[in-house]
Amino acid sequence: MRAALDFLYKLCGVLAAISLAGIAVLILAQIIGRFFGVLVPSANELAGFLMAASSFLALAYAFRAGSHIRVNLVLLRLPPAARRWADIVCLAAGTLLAGYFAWYTWALVADSIRYNEVADGLVPIPLAFPQSAMLAGLTVLTIAFVDELISVIRGNTPSYDNSEDVVLDNGPGNGPSDRVEAND
Repeated sequence: MRAALDFLYKLCGVLAAISLAGIAVLILAQIIGRFFGVLVPSANELAGFLMAASSFLALAYAFRAGSHIRVNLVLLRLPPAARRWADIVCLAAGTLLAGYFAWYTWALVADSIRYNEVADGLVPIPLAFPQSAMLAGLTVLTIAFVDELISVIRGNTPSYDNSEDVVLDNGPGNGPSDRVEAND
Protein backbone atom coordinates (compact mmCIF):
# COMPACT_ATOMS: atom_id res chain seq x y z
CA MET A 1 0.00 0.00 0.00
CA ARG A 2 2.85 2.40 0.87
CA ALA A 3 4.48 1.92 -2.54
CA ALA A 4 1.16 2.53 -4.35
CA LEU A 5 0.48 5.74 -2.42
CA ASP A 6 4.02 7.03 -2.94
CA PHE A 7 3.67 6.26 -6.65
CA LEU A 8 0.38 8.19 -6.74
CA TYR A 9 1.97 11.23 -5.07
CA LYS A 10 4.95 11.13 -7.43
CA LEU A 11 2.68 10.66 -10.46
CA CYS A 12 0.78 13.81 -9.51
CA GLY A 13 4.10 15.64 -9.11
CA VAL A 14 5.18 14.51 -12.58
CA LEU A 15 1.84 15.56 -14.08
CA ALA A 16 2.24 18.98 -12.43
CA ALA A 17 5.71 19.30 -13.98
CA ILE A 18 4.34 18.28 -17.38
CA SER A 19 1.67 20.97 -17.02
CA LEU A 20 4.37 23.56 -16.36
CA ALA A 21 6.28 22.34 -19.40
CA GLY A 22 3.05 22.68 -21.40
CA ILE A 23 2.85 26.33 -20.38
CA ALA A 24 6.41 26.86 -21.62
CA VAL A 25 5.58 25.18 -24.94
CA LEU A 26 2.48 27.35 -25.39
CA ILE A 27 4.38 30.55 -24.66
CA LEU A 28 7.19 29.51 -26.98
CA ALA A 29 4.64 28.70 -29.70
CA GLN A 30 3.10 32.15 -29.26
CA ILE A 31 6.48 33.86 -29.52
CA ILE A 32 7.51 31.91 -32.61
CA GLY A 33 4.03 32.30 -34.09
CA ARG A 34 4.28 36.08 -33.87
CA PHE A 35 7.39 36.04 -36.06
CA PHE A 36 5.45 34.23 -38.78
CA GLY A 37 2.08 35.90 -38.26
CA VAL A 38 0.50 32.76 -36.84
CA LEU A 39 -2.02 32.96 -34.01
CA VAL A 40 -2.08 30.23 -31.37
CA PRO A 41 -5.80 30.17 -30.51
CA SER A 42 -6.75 30.25 -26.81
CA ALA A 43 -3.11 29.98 -25.73
CA ASN A 44 -3.64 32.27 -22.75
CA GLU A 45 -6.64 30.28 -21.57
CA LEU A 46 -4.84 27.00 -22.02
CA ALA A 47 -1.84 28.35 -20.10
CA GLY A 48 -4.17 29.40 -17.28
CA PHE A 49 -5.76 25.96 -17.20
CA LEU A 50 -2.33 24.31 -17.16
CA MET A 51 -1.22 26.60 -14.33
CA ALA A 52 -4.24 25.58 -12.27
CA ALA A 53 -3.56 21.92 -13.07
CA SER A 54 0.09 22.21 -12.05
CA SER A 55 -0.83 23.96 -8.80
CA PHE A 56 -3.48 21.47 -7.74
CA LEU A 57 -1.71 18.32 -8.93
CA ALA A 58 1.43 19.29 -7.00
CA LEU A 59 -0.40 19.70 -3.67
CA ALA A 60 -0.07 16.12 -2.39
CA TYR A 61 3.51 15.72 -3.59
CA ALA A 62 4.54 18.99 -1.95
CA PHE A 63 2.69 18.04 1.26
CA ARG A 64 4.50 14.71 1.54
CA ALA A 65 7.84 16.36 0.75
CA GLY A 66 7.34 18.99 3.46
CA SER A 67 7.36 21.84 0.94
CA HIS A 68 4.18 23.55 2.13
CA ILE A 69 4.60 26.56 4.36
CA ARG A 70 4.13 25.60 8.00
CA VAL A 71 4.41 27.76 11.05
CA ASN A 72 6.46 25.76 13.54
CA LEU A 73 6.72 28.55 16.08
CA VAL A 74 4.54 26.69 18.58
CA LEU A 75 5.09 23.10 17.45
CA LEU A 76 8.87 23.20 17.96
CA ARG A 77 8.38 24.36 21.55
CA LEU A 78 5.90 21.62 22.53
CA PRO A 79 6.95 18.43 24.28
CA PRO A 80 6.83 15.35 21.99
CA ALA A 81 3.48 14.04 23.28
CA ALA A 82 1.75 17.42 22.94
CA ARG A 83 3.32 17.93 19.53
CA ARG A 84 1.96 14.55 18.38
CA TRP A 85 -1.56 15.57 19.47
CA ALA A 86 -1.20 18.95 17.77
CA ASP A 87 -0.11 17.17 14.58
CA ILE A 88 -3.14 14.87 14.82
CA VAL A 89 -5.53 17.80 15.27
CA CYS A 90 -3.94 19.71 12.37
CA LEU A 91 -3.98 16.66 10.11
CA ALA A 92 -7.62 15.93 10.98
CA ALA A 93 -8.53 19.54 10.19
CA GLY A 94 -6.55 19.37 6.93
CA THR A 95 -8.29 16.13 6.01
CA LEU A 96 -11.71 17.67 6.58
CA LEU A 97 -10.88 20.83 4.63
CA ALA A 98 -9.25 19.03 1.70
CA GLY A 99 -12.15 16.55 1.63
CA TYR A 100 -14.68 19.38 1.60
CA PHE A 101 -12.85 21.18 -1.22
CA ALA A 102 -12.62 17.93 -3.21
CA TRP A 103 -16.34 17.29 -2.69
CA TYR A 104 -17.21 20.85 -3.73
CA THR A 105 -14.97 20.60 -6.80
CA TRP A 106 -16.68 17.31 -7.70
CA ALA A 107 -20.01 19.17 -7.64
CA LEU A 108 -18.47 21.89 -9.84
CA VAL A 109 -17.23 19.32 -12.38
CA ALA A 110 -20.61 17.55 -12.37
CA ASP A 111 -22.39 20.86 -13.06
CA SER A 112 -19.96 21.70 -15.86
CA ILE A 113 -20.65 18.33 -17.46
CA ARG A 114 -24.40 18.59 -16.94
CA TYR A 115 -24.63 22.06 -18.50
CA ASN A 116 -21.92 21.51 -21.16
CA GLU A 117 -19.98 24.57 -20.00
CA VAL A 118 -17.12 25.65 -22.23
CA ALA A 119 -14.42 28.32 -22.05
CA ASP A 120 -15.10 31.71 -23.60
CA GLY A 121 -12.01 31.74 -25.83
CA LEU A 122 -11.59 31.00 -29.52
CA VAL A 123 -11.46 27.28 -28.78
CA PRO A 124 -14.51 26.09 -26.84
CA ILE A 125 -12.67 23.94 -24.27
CA PRO A 126 -15.04 22.04 -21.96
CA LEU A 127 -14.49 23.44 -18.47
CA ALA A 128 -14.80 19.94 -17.01
CA PHE A 129 -11.25 19.17 -18.24
CA PRO A 130 -9.33 21.78 -16.22
CA GLN A 131 -11.74 21.35 -13.32
CA SER A 132 -11.02 17.60 -13.36
CA ALA A 133 -7.32 18.33 -12.84
CA MET A 134 -8.28 20.42 -9.81
CA LEU A 135 -10.49 17.59 -8.56
CA ALA A 136 -7.72 15.03 -9.02
CA GLY A 137 -5.24 17.19 -7.13
CA LEU A 138 -7.62 17.84 -4.24
CA THR A 139 -8.65 14.18 -4.06
CA VAL A 140 -5.04 13.01 -3.90
CA LEU A 141 -4.30 15.71 -1.29
CA THR A 142 -7.18 14.37 0.81
CA ILE A 143 -5.75 10.87 0.45
CA ALA A 144 -2.32 12.19 1.50
CA PHE A 145 -3.85 13.83 4.59
CA VAL A 146 -5.65 10.61 5.56
CA ASP A 147 -2.46 8.63 4.95
CA GLU A 148 -0.43 11.00 7.12
CA LEU A 149 -3.11 11.12 9.83
CA ILE A 150 -3.18 7.33 10.12
CA SER A 151 0.62 7.24 10.19
CA VAL A 152 0.85 9.81 13.00
CA ILE A 153 -1.92 8.11 14.99
CA ARG A 154 0.13 4.90 14.76
CA GLY A 155 3.02 6.77 16.37
CA ASN A 156 5.18 7.45 13.32
CA THR A 157 6.95 10.74 12.68
CA PRO A 158 5.17 12.83 10.05
CA SER A 159 6.75 12.61 6.60
CA TYR A 160 6.74 16.39 6.28
CA ASP A 161 8.55 16.87 9.60
CA ASN A 162 12.10 18.02 9.21
CA SER A 163 12.09 19.77 12.63
CA GLU A 164 14.97 21.99 11.58
CA ASP A 165 14.27 25.65 11.71
CA VAL A 166 17.38 27.61 10.92
CA VAL A 167 15.90 30.86 12.12
CA LEU A 168 14.43 29.77 15.45
CA ASP A 169 16.63 26.88 16.54
CA ASN A 170 19.83 28.77 17.30
CA GLY A 171 20.93 27.05 20.48
CA PRO A 172 24.60 26.19 21.06
CA GLY A 173 25.93 24.26 18.11
CA ASN A 174 22.79 24.87 16.05
CA GLY A 175 23.48 28.32 14.62
CA PRO A 176 24.24 28.77 10.92
CA SER A 177 27.89 29.54 11.72
CA ASP A 178 28.22 26.36 13.82
CA ARG A 179 27.14 24.02 11.04
CA VAL A 180 29.76 22.10 9.10
CA GLU A 181 29.05 22.01 5.41
CA ALA A 182 29.16 18.63 3.68
CA ASN A 183 31.83 19.95 1.30
CA ASP A 184 34.31 20.76 4.11
